[in-house]
Amino acid sequence: MKKMDLDIIEESFFRQGNPLRKLLKISLTLFNARQTGILYGTNSSHSKFLPTSLWDRGIMDKFDGPGITGWVLKVFGKWIVTAKNLSPVYFYTLDDTGKKKLNDGIISYVLRNYADYYSKGISVLICPYPVDRIRKTREQYLSVPLYSYNGVRIQKPEDKIKIDIRIVRQFESNNSIYIYLPSYGILVVNTADERLLEMEGNTFLQEAELKQRLDLLIRLVETASLAYLGQLKGKRGAELLWRKESHLREAAAQSIENERKFRDLYENAPIAYFSMDGSGSIIQSNSRAESLSGFSRDELKGRSVVHLLADKMEMTQKRRFIAKCIEQDQPIKDLELMITRKSGEDVWISLSLEAVKDKAGEITELRAMAVDISKRKGLERQLLHSQKMEALGTLSRGIAHDFNNIIAPIYGYSQLLLMDIQEENLLKQNIEIIHNCAVHAKDLVQQMLTFSKQKADGFKAVAVDKAVNQAVELARAFLPATIRIEADIESDCGCVLGDPVQINQVVMNLVTNAMHAMDDGGGVLKIVLEKKNLTHIEGEHENMVPQNYIYLMVGDTGSGIDEHLMENIFDPYFSTKKEGKGSGIGLSVVHGIITSLDGYIHVQSQKGKGSQFHVYLPLHDGPATDHVKIPSADKILKGSERILLVEDDSAVAVMVKQMLEKLGYQVTIHTNSQEGCAAFLEQPAGFDVVVTDLTMPGMTGIELARHINEKSEHVPVIICTGFGEGLDKNPCGEHGVKALLKKPVSIKDFSVTLRKVLEHA
Repeated sequence: MKKMDLDIIEESFFRQGNPLRKLLKISLTLFNARQTGILYGTNSSHSKFLPTSLWDRGIMDKFDGPGITGWVLKVFGKWIVTAKNLSPVYFYTLDDTGKKKLNDGIISYVLRNYADYYSKGISVLICPYPVDRIRKTREQYLSVPLYSYNGVRIQKPEDKIKIDIRIVRQFESNNSIYIYLPSYGILVVNTADERLLEMEGNTFLQEAELKQRLDLLIRLVETASLAYLGQLKGKRGAELLWRKESHLREAAAQSIENERKFRDLYENAPIAYFSMDGSGSIIQSNSRAESLSGFSRDELKGRSVVHLLADKMEMTQKRRFIAKCIEQDQPIKDLELMITRKSGEDVWISLSLEAVKDKAGEITELRAMAVDISKRKGLERQLLHSQKMEALGTLSRGIAHDFNNIIAPIYGYSQLLLMDIQEENLLKQNIEIIHNCAVHAKDLVQQMLTFSKQKADGFKAVAVDKAVNQAVELARAFLPATIRIEADIESDCGCVLGDPVQINQVVMNLVTNAMHAMDDGGGVLKIVLEKKNLTHIEGEHENMVPQNYIYLMVGDTGSGIDEHLMENIFDPYFSTKKEGKGSGIGLSVVHGIITSLDGYIHVQSQKGKGSQFHVYLPLHDGPATDHVKIPSADKILKGSERILLVEDDSAVAVMVKQMLEKLGYQVTIHTNSQEGCAAFLEQPAGFDVVVTDLTMPGMTGIELARHINEKSEHVPVIICTGFGEGLDKNPCGEHGVKALLKKPVSIKDFSVTLRKVLEHA
């Protein structure tokens, strides 16, 4: 690539001679080009873009080029382009229906986007299209990319423009550069030095050198335009000068109006705008930036943006990324950071940043836009917490299933031993302790299952005020005298669809939690129950469905909850209580119950000032349903029927077999569900009832019941389950299933259920 003294080239331009002719010569020299020309189209096209009165210089005004080819171009260029209809301004093609369809060419694109010089300034378009592709194509038109240069940076093409391949072939053009001449036409430079326009990806390898030459071309174009107008005389010159003056006045007025609109948009934008110098000190900001940061505009001015960041270490880690983007002229979009407001409150923002550079590549301004995303981050935390709770629920169900199988033999054998030992002695006392521990473990499993419960069945309409009043009366019995209860319970406030035992659990766990929070110094326990109609959802209720709710609030004046612990309080076994004050599963049970009832719970707490738990349960239309319990037998009922027992856990199977044999039944056990099914199908008359586990490998209890029912409809099936996993609804009545027992099953429940099922078989 030939080195040039640009100062000498510029100086030569100001010697005597036609400014446009000299511009053609210099553009050839600047870019070591093959041809250059000043043009704007054919008679049938130029009037489409500008008034005809402004285009009195001819159709294709001037051409130039080196050697014989250049001489031919100067003499015959206008005739060649006109005769062969090679205008790149616009052309027509036919669509699928045969109708004419207008397509833009490069010149029309330049006129449409860059002709308003006084509003937009001069911009250069560079088209480094691949000549090999043009030579190979059989199409008449080809889409090419246009890179623009505005005197500061070369920008990537936003779109492609179609050109007529015939004109490219006519002039054997490998590339082209286009620049608008104010009040005259378009300067086109064809086939510049290919090394000057060599690219790698979207980057010009000689970008610095290319910019220098383009900067000089822009200056000469501005000068040539003014010089040419100065040479015009008579009516034509006066008309063009008058139009230029009129255009200048109009442009000045429009510029003032645009400035006013921009200022109004800038000041009242819903986005915070910051302008900074290269070091990150704030130069200018808008009103939204004031409300977002809490600082006044004067306080922000001169302040380093780094001082606003809540996490300086995080910013240190991201500086390298920001610096790299600025260096590569890549804007930064949606970078999430936390800033600290003047009040000390931390706010999440989404930051977009762009660097403005001068011609030397130095940063003159950093423009930043910031959007408050605290609400979105809060919703993200809720989603993550919900996903965490779902994962913990899945884990709890798995643990509970295995735990149930461990407890069942302890629970069952302790019952059998207690039945055998009649007299009071030390051995019986020890076995009773074992049995009581198994009962406690069973209750603990039920709490775990309540926490993890995803779907509840057998819900009834529960009058909440009665359930809460019962819980309050019970609480008065065990609360210390230092704690005073203030209850504001609205009577007949309505029902919720749920389990009365679970409603009681919610109240008792919240009351117990409040009691422990005030245990040291006493205080006030406040309970509020009322009906609420939430039709407008906002703030803390934003994730709730607008409808009627029964609202329960349990508050205390205790020690409060640290902010960093708030996200963990509903996690199972998470507790800040002293040893012996609880298992840490109470609040997780509350959360599980409320979630299963399609309700909502949130907490407000301040360190040293107590906590408030707000519960919203959907109001159920309809009267309360009495909760009828099946009366348990006063004594254990025995029988002599034949039982097929299918249980995949061998320890549980042996224990249940002994339990049933203790009741007088004849028991055949199978620890493989498929083998148990085959045994029944082989001899269906050999069994009076089938007792099966629900979840088993190979074949579930429901599937086993279906096969049994298809073979023999009169044989009843009893399903035992740890927590109803895999059940969408109570299976009783389907596939011969007559009863559902929750494991571990007591010998009394087994005896009563078996007699009830067999007597109605």
